[in-house]
Amino acid sequence: MDVSGFVKIANGFPEALILLNKDGEILALNNHAGVFLSKHFPQVKQQHSLQHYVLNTEDQLKQILRTWSRSNSPLPSTLKWNSHALKSWTFQGFLFEPATDTESAKMVLRCIPAAHNRNEFTALNKELEKTQASLRKLLETREAFEQQSQLAAVTLSSIADAVITTCVEGKVMSLNPVAEKLTGWSSDECRGKPSASVFNIIDEDSRISCHDPVIHSLQMNKLIALNNHTTLISQTGTEYVIEFSVSPIRNKSGEVLGAVVVFHDVTADRLARRQLQYLAQHDMLTGLHNRFYFEQELSRLINIAHRGKTTFALLYIDLDQFKIVNDTAGHGVGDSLLIEVAKLFGARLRSGDILARLGGDEFGILLQNVNTEELHNVVTSYQSTLSSFIYTWGDQQFNVFSSMGVTLIDDHTASKAEVLRQADIACYVAKNNGRNQYHFYNDATDNKMQDIGEFTLLNKINDALLKNQFKLLFQPITYADGSSLDYFETLLRLPDHDQLITPNIFIPVAKRNSMMLKIDMWVMEKVVSMIESNHYPGYTFSVNISGSSINNNEISSFLVTKIKNNNAIADAMIIEITETEAITHIEGAAGFMNELKQYGVKFALDDFGTGFSSFAYLKYLPADLIKIDGIFVRDIDKDPADLAMVRSINHIAHSLGKQTIAEFVENAEIQALLQDMGVDFIQGYHIGKPGELKDTPQPPKTARSGGFAHLSRPPQDQ
Repeated sequence: MDVSGFVKIANGFPEALILLNKDGEILALNNHAGVFLSKHFPQVKQQHSLQHYVLNTEDQLKQILRTWSRSNSPLPSTLKWNSHALKSWTFQGFLFEPATDTESAKMVLRCIPAAHNRNEFTALNKELEKTQASLRKLLETREAFEQQSQLAAVTLSSIADAVITTCVEGKVMSLNPVAEKLTGWSSDECRGKPSASVFNIIDEDSRISCHDPVIHSLQMNKLIALNNHTTLISQTGTEYVIEFSVSPIRNKSGEVLGAVVVFHDVTADRLARRQLQYLAQHDMLTGLHNRFYFEQELSRLINIAHRGKTTFALLYIDLDQFKIVNDTAGHGVGDSLLIEVAKLFGARLRSGDILARLGGDEFGILLQNVNTEELHNVVTSYQSTLSSFIYTWGDQQFNVFSSMGVTLIDDHTASKAEVLRQADIACYVAKNNGRNQYHFYNDATDNKMQDIGEFTLLNKINDALLKNQFKLLFQPITYADGSSLDYFETLLRLPDHDQLITPNIFIPVAKRNSMMLKIDMWVMEKVVSMIESNHYPGYTFSVNISGSSINNNEISSFLVTKIKNNNAIADAMIIEITETEAITHIEGAAGFMNELKQYGVKFALDDFGTGFSSFAYLKYLPADLIKIDGIFVRDIDKDPADLAMVRSINHIAHSLGKQTIAEFVENAEIQALLQDMGVDFIQGYHIGKPGELKDTPQPPKTARSGGFAHLSRPPQDQ
């Protein structure tokens, strides 16, 4: 087909279409391409090369064109346009006309504005109406009829969605290739069959057959769209979760001629969404519910108990001397032990009770509808089950004991925080009584115990702040291939005689006593001072900020003042906020980030995937980097589900223009997988353990070192 023939056909489409040759030269534009693209590239003309308007290298563009030339179906484009406004558009390319002895291959580039998706069904109706009208006009000549038939075939073949057309009686007239694949029917064998026998759908949850939406649409004379809980059963029995719409096809006078069904497969998206929902509520190591879900259920039971008819109990379990197992046998053995303990507890769980891993070696059980006598029996059974258990690993054996704290939940219970506090105190009393004990919280005798352990730790925190005794360690972050970046995460430790107390021990106490702002300020002042001293030129430091500090303007005011006097501070600093903290304080986090981004400060969203696991928040929070939580990363060389999860997070982050850091990179196999999937940066013991910086740092090794401006993937030739 010559260029004029393409233009004549393409002008009937509601999309912008560009005809290209194998070298990327623009051969023709349809009317919509001329209108849409001229707004962004006034110089667009035929005979120009596509290279003028994209950021891709010449070799990259050639590879893209070669890929399109091998596919008759539209493929997503990886073009990077010069115009920022085109980032929200969708671009697809496919082979339009294969090469012949005298002519080179021609490809078509589809340019679809963001708003197109919302108007897709309406546009399709208009497109089909135009096709019907054109067919009637072109019946006068055989050549025109063949051109129109070819246009219809190209249209249906190039649409990524499945399309079924029916007559006014609801009988199938045609299926496009995508519909043939999903339904298992060919267009020829199902022509004339009732639509319900081909488009066989059921409710995803109830498994009940749905009423024929085609007949319903024709009877109601309106569009019907269902985007949830619909499953298509193909002729072969394969099931697909779909989203679809049915709309009447009308002529110019409004007469209904038939119906069009447009649908697409969302099975993978639905499975990914379910996996995210599962991860948001479950502990990845043991498979038990996590603390977030546990506290939600605790709040629900407190509300029920306030009605005065039901009593519940919380059993808080802390394994005794679990640290010895980790220290003597390793964390792998400790993890396996926790899994076995979770199985033991799960086997004893009564109907309706809720078991969760609250963190580390701590477990919680919500006991439903119990009386005092029954409660003692239940707690005793859990303790005796664990006491009689001996864990064997190779030639090593470990006895497993626990301290258990119990508190009631009734109509006098004040709050969730109060219940957790009482259970924690009761567990502390049990440990204080000699371990392998359980204790029921008694307000009259135990209240004085609440501050014994916490008070000591609180004094240590205050002393560290007053005497400048906190210690900073730094863990390196590198490119995915392991090449140096001079980028470090700043980690806080609390000295205690000859050991260092980790944040998971003292941070909860600091949060309960409203000390996080002071701690965050201490760290921020130290890091800013290091940058100002220029003792580590070219280094970049990331600093963690808590939720309470996000909602206070003290840190932001401090940074703004410092940056105004020294722009290097913004270049050398990245602020990390955990996903859970950011979403819990969503408005404060967004305001905090937007204010400092005006001054060049960069942000990383830490522990991504373990909080509410909602990718939608990535659009609202202006983070530059996404740190993929190590709980997903550490087993990707063994667990396909974790590998798929990391790949999904990385892909979505990149599609939103954000870079990624993978934590917990423990071996070369994990690093290789991350590098292969395109993760930008990595962090973990395989790369380097937390430690002190050298007193006399070396100068930056390459031009890429120093500042967030250089945190990008190294060029291919490096």
